[in-house]
Amino acid sequence: MPEKESLPEKKEESFFSSVIQKIKRVQRPEKATKKVPRDRSKMVAISVWSCLLVLLAFTLLSAFLSVNTRSVVNDIRVDANKPSKQDKPEVSVPAAENFLTGFINEYVNVKNDHESIEKRKENLEKYMVKQKESNYEESERFQLDGVKGDRVLNDYSLYNVKEGDKYSLFQYKVTYTNVFPVEKEVEKKVKDGKKEKKVKEKVTENEKAEKQLLLNIPVISNGDSFAVSAAPYFTQIYDLRGDITLENKNVMKDEYAGDKKEAIEKFLQTFFGKYASEKKEDMVYMMKEPEALGDTLEFGEIKNVKVFETKNGFEAFCVVQFKEKENEIPITENFSLSLTENSGQYYVEKLKHQ
Repeated sequence: MPEKESLPEKKEESFFSSVIQKIKRVQRPEKATKKVPRDRSKMVAISVWSCLLVLLAFTLLSAFLSVNTRSVVNDIRVDANKPSKQDKPEVSVPAAENFLTGFINEYVNVKNDHESIEKRKENLEKYMVKQKESNYEESERFQLDGVKGDRVLNDYSLYNVKEGDKYSLFQYKVTYTNVFPVEKEVEKKVKDGKKEKKVKEKVTENEKAEKQLLLNIPVISNGDSFAVSAAPYFTQIYDLRGDITLENKNVMKDEYAGDKKEAIEKFLQTFFGKYASEKKEDMVYMMKEPEALGDTLEFGEIKNVKVFETKNGFEAFCVVQFKEKENEIPITENFSLSLTENSGQYYVEKLKHQ
């Protein structure tokens, strides 16, 4: 009987154990881990703006380089178009004056006869530059048509020299006389039997008119060789005087009024006395760069002295009057002197003729 009861218990245990095993074999689904997506909008915005800024920078840089390159090219073109110093050599004014002496005489002097006019034209062409191409007929530049008299050169002198791109313009003040025939009606007494009567008749007389003008002559050179580059022309004489004001650097300074001023004025009296009477080599002990009049003039007086103190000593401005020894004609000159002092002795470091 007891064995029969144990069998059902075993069956019951095996049932529970099999259920448990089945439950264990059932796999639970793993929980899926949900990943929250990151917010990438800021990164995208930053990238877009960065690209735009880089693009803008490249655009501005390209525009700047383009303008700069264009400016450089324009500068190169301008420099290329400018006449270089090699295109126009420096002209020796004394040599050019000697060259132009014959030209001026040939050009201004005109004698009213066919042979002289042709000879003048031939001589003037010898001074002219040879041009392969010209806008003007060279054969016409010295042609004289309808001449009614002579022209005589009285005097000429160099007035100014102006530098052009390809030539130097020599301006001469010339004085000349025009001689020209004038028909006049004059009264003459003629015999009429035993009496005299007045009759009018026409006669031709030469009259003269003096003129003074600027003769402008364009000149080019090649070393010591010269040529007139175009036909000369006359203009009115202009005034060379200019309304020019120089700034006086010492106007705003206060004049020196110390105890050394009297000694400086005495030194200047001695200095200019020796400057007039001594030789250049005798002034070495008083001047750094010696000069003197060598007794050609006589020292008169110092009319005005202004003394200013400087870092290295003093600067004196004075008006000095010299005289001709023979007839005492006064000659007044302005000087500035840079002075240094050593143990009470003064020395001229620099002398300027103002």
